[in-house]
Amino acid sequence: MRSHLIAWFNAARAAAANYRTRLRTEKWHVILELSAVLVLGFCFTSYLGGWWDVYKPALTDPNLQTDDARTALFAFHRYAKGAPLANDPIANEMIQYQPHAFRLIYWVCVPLIGLLAAAKVAQLVCLAIIVAAGVVLAQSRRAGLGTAALFVFLFLRDGFVMDRVGGGLPRSFGFPAIALWMAGALAHSVRTRRAGAVIAALTYPSALAMVLGAEGLYTLRRFGRPGFRTTLRRVKHYLILVATCALLFAPTPLFSSGGGPVHTLAQAREEPAFSKAGRLWVLPLPEVGTAFGKQLFASFKPLGDSPIPKLQDLAVEYWAETAAAFVALLLAVPLIGLSPAPATFVAFMSSSVLLYALSVFFAFKLYSPERYYSYGMHATAIAWVASAFGLVLPRLRNKLRGPVRNLWAAFAIFALWTWLGTGNPSRRGMAMTIDYRQRAALWEFIHQLPPETRIASFITDGDDIPLFTQRANNGGYETLQPWLTLSWARQKARAEDTLRAFYTSDPAELLTYTRKYKVTHLLVNRARYRGDFVKRALTFEPLSSFARDLLSDRDVSQMILAHVPPETVIYEYGGFELVSVKRLERLYGTPTPP
Repeated sequence: MRSHLIAWFNAARAAAANYRTRLRTEKWHVILELSAVLVLGFCFTSYLGGWWDVYKPALTDPNLQTDDARTALFAFHRYAKGAPLANDPIANEMIQYQPHAFRLIYWVCVPLIGLLAAAKVAQLVCLAIIVAAGVVLAQSRRAGLGTAALFVFLFLRDGFVMDRVGGGLPRSFGFPAIALWMAGALAHSVRTRRAGAVIAALTYPSALAMVLGAEGLYTLRRFGRPGFRTTLRRVKHYLILVATCALLFAPTPLFSSGGGPVHTLAQAREEPAFSKAGRLWVLPLPEVGTAFGKQLFASFKPLGDSPIPKLQDLAVEYWAETAAAFVALLLAVPLIGLSPAPATFVAFMSSSVLLYALSVFFAFKLYSPERYYSYGMHATAIAWVASAFGLVLPRLRNKLRGPVRNLWAAFAIFALWTWLGTGNPSRRGMAMTIDYRQRAALWEFIHQLPPETRIASFITDGDDIPLFTQRANNGGYETLQPWLTLSWARQKARAEDTLRAFYTSDPAELLTYTRKYKVTHLLVNRARYRGDFVKRALTFEPLSSFARDLLSDRDVSQMILAHVPPETVIYEYGGFELVSVKRLERLYGTPTPP
């Protein structure tokens, strides 16, 4: 340790001596360098202050979580003391979708700080990877500090990117892995590009596909130059990378036998859950040019606070025109030689388009086609701007290029911040849509119930229960996932049984349901049983149609849960009643097993 400290001290002293020497011989150049760095630092940190104001709650408050945590994260409670939900079949089904390396983060963190705080750690890891990509650029002779600051700013400013990073989900690692690959491409760092691919292989398959596609195209750049041996060597290393990523990705059981095969495109067209009115709005597939074009222009949509609000208001008024002019500028800069050819942007965009085509052709084995134009075009926009504006004047002398780029990057950051804003107007940011505190008393009561508790509720009323209480529910909106054929059939049947039970007038039918699914409590939302109860029973297709048919000739006044016997209610909160199944059985009698 002492030797390291001495080495650092000597290095710092040598650097200081070097600057003193340069001040005597190159005074004005050193002053220009320092001034450019100070201006860049002022612009970047000023933006960062506003950014932090928006995203601080999302990064530091465990009570705030993204809604998809109720799909991807709740099963990780099993790593806490007592292993909550470890025997819950729904939690076991949902955890099958999560890559093993991603699970490792929660396996380490949950026993120490709990699941909700662990999700914040995962978010910070994702942001750290983006910052690491910036460090790679800052240390690169080809890029430099200005390019690095602009690159990191572009990722932080894009509200779509930050929403996807939020939550600590597998998808949160998609953009960080892409950022690392892009930094490697811009800096001509092979190791960094490979690191991006490896992180994607360990965490998010869709990002892995895009990164490997882009790396393959980038490998073939300037084909045959400087020689075919060089190209063959690049191809060999690329194939080794693909094989390595395949081995790392192989343990991920995305399509386990228990869930059955993924729906084919033909099957999905017959399944209403994939329609606009369904659980997933995947079909009909959008027109390719429109889908990609919308996402590209969405990257340049003004959103959030601006240091000069009047200029932003003007940009909002003429958004289509200003966005088109900006895209034209991005095209013009490399064409007139002010920046190098945008190989990174071209490779990644081409990869996204090709993978979209493959995801449609092999639907849905490459997951949702939407990922390839939403993630793909936002990342493409960032690479395009970073390449066109961050690598300006590549032929300028080295001594001048650094200061000029730093000043230009400072101007670009301030201009884009003024035009586009911080990226998210919400003080929560990062898609933090659910808050423990909204029903804290209810969650605390449920948490005190025995570990084997299973609570059934209407489809959209109980999604928060497993995440916030460590107690199982009997399925809900967030765990209804139509991708796999067999698991979807089970989930749909369970949801239909839930609707029958919650709107029945027959005690035996209700108690048969609770016995079948080992339900110990019912969470009843009194608002479901008002005069417009049919409308309030609608969720998404095909369950909405099922509910209409089920309730078409039913009288709400005869429904058991419309008038819950007071002696069966163990807790009331707002418009909710928590009903004990044991008390219902004492009241109505235990149902005879079928």
